Amino acid sequence: MRRIAFGILAVFVLGAMASSAWAMTANDILARVKTMEAGLVDFRADMVITEANKQNVSGMGEGYTDLLKLQKAVVQYKKPDKIRYDGLAKGGIKAAYIQNGYDKLILAAMIRKKENVKNAPGKRQDTLDLGFLSSRLWTDNTVTVVSTGKDSVKLKFDPKFGGSDKRHDMVWVNPGTLKLQKREKYRGSGEMRVRMVYSEYQMLAGKLPIATNCAMYDGSGGSLGSVKYANVKSNVGLSDALFSMSQR
Repeated sequence: MRRIAFGILAVFVLGAMASSAWAMTANDILARVKTMEAGLVDFRADMVITEANKQNVSGMGEGYTDLLKLQKAVVQYKKPDKIRYDGLAKGGIKAAYIQNGYDKLILAAMIRKKENVKNAPGKRQDTLDLGFLSSRLWTDNTVTVVSTGKDSVKLKFDPKFGGSDKRHDMVWVNPGTLKLQKREKYRGSGEMRVRMVYSEYQMLAGKLPIATNCAMYDGSGGSLGSVKYANVKSNVGLSDALFSMSQR
């Protein structure tokens, strides 16, 4: 009888765990993200970019081709929505990509290009591009759980801004650690534009996992290269002036 009782209890517990996993919602994940990001103010890292195929990269969209023109850079992020890349393009040309909220600024040689990209999600960068989840993603997207498994939760990110464009992202996350596993970006036509596969993680502010290696592929599986981080440091005291749109 005792063995039967233990067997029934085990089945009940496993069933409850499975039911709990399947019932996970986007708001459940958001609550955990908020807890894990609470101690993070900013971060800085050295970034090395390897480009595998120029022709493939040209189809990724402006938000990516700007970045992949660089060979190496310093990436800086300040919560909730400030991103900056300072790097060297081929030929030793210095370039900077700055995003502050929905405003974007590109500086390179004689180029100074500023635009508002609120309604152009394909031109924006977000923390998925940087390798981690943040609560800001829920501000800019309607997030839903598509499916849940033991080792992976599949999320759909639909941009809230950009008109009737049906572009969206599919993102796979480890449900236990909230480490990003994979991201697929789709055009409004339903065609996949780019796949990003994440690996090699560190912790931001001791709690929030960031992928320090991201391999990128086009919709046909062709390699677009990779982005790798080194010297990742959290809460270094980045100034808001670094992300000013008035720079030249």
